[in-house]
Amino acid sequence: MGPLDAFVRVAFVGFAAILAAVSVKSYARHRERRFLLLAAAFGIFLVEGLWLVAEMALSWTSSVGTEWVGLNLAVLVSLYLALLR
Repeated sequence: MGPLDAFVRVAFVGFAAILAAVSVKSYARHRERRFLLLAAAFGIFLVEGLWLVAEMALSWTSSVGTEWVGLNLAVLVSLYLALLR
């Protein structure tokens, strides 16, 4: 596991955590169902990111490669960009 893989994994979990927190706060403020669904989606990404960081920290065998984590990060960013509209 190289430095690029470590960076992508930590960036993924950080970005997922921020988006999950913002979605939960938005749901608490507006009580709209779409914010609840977004919070659930970002929560799933957060759990996945925590698993990936745990794999890295505990030196477990990597379950996915850097390409898949990068693809998940791209999906997370695209969901965020869709929210901006």
